[in-house]
Amino acid sequence: MTQRREEHWSTDDDALDWHDRITKDAIRAITRRRNSLGLSAQDVADETGNLGYEVPRNVIANWESGRRKTITIPELIVVAEALDIAPVELLFSPALGGWIDYLPELSHDRWSALTHFTGEARHSLGMYRLRLYRKHAQIWQELQEEHHAAFQLEFQLFQEEWPPSSQEKHDAFVAAIRERLQPVRAQLREIGMEVPYLAPSLGFLDAELPPLKTDPDLEDE
Repeated sequence: MTQRREEHWSTDDDALDWHDRITKDAIRAITRRRNSLGLSAQDVADETGNLGYEVPRNVIANWESGRRKTITIPELIVVAEALDIAPVELLFSPALGGWIDYLPELSHDRWSALTHFTGEARHSLGMYRLRLYRKHAQIWQELQEEHHAAFQLEFQLFQEEWPPSSQEKHDAFVAAIRERLQPVRAQLREIGMEVPYLAPSLGFLDAELPPLKTDPDLEDE
């Protein structure tokens, strides 16, 4: 659900600039998640350090006290990982309820804002690309589960070590990929997108796809 900001009720944050409001909202989500996990600011700082990009305890404390009003993309990503939550759920946390200003003059309920951000709620070429990648991931996961034994052959270095009947299972796996996954991979190629990696033993399937379209202007750079 979407509406212009002036059409919905005012809040205590109305006097803040949009970038301050949306940052404050993400910090509220960080605080809520941290408290729900029973973690201190130092616990979160320590875990971000373990992840290779430390966000110091005083930075986290300053966010939550309002003394620091900015949060960088790297900080958001690593703090989300430390809190075992998706970064987008900190940006547009449905758990907080109510509305959020997705743009300075355009408000969404939080779930609509989240799906708008992830490309699930709009119809354009860009969102079409995302839908194709999601469809590809879903089909690939299904094929791995349905043909688990054949997929595991990828980890056998030498084909002569395959168990009996493995070739038949592998052939059925390849046939299923051609039938169900290759059409999506072909669509991605046709709109100039790289196809997701499958596995070395399945690389021959890429030769069956249309050639990757490239931008001639980029080739000249």
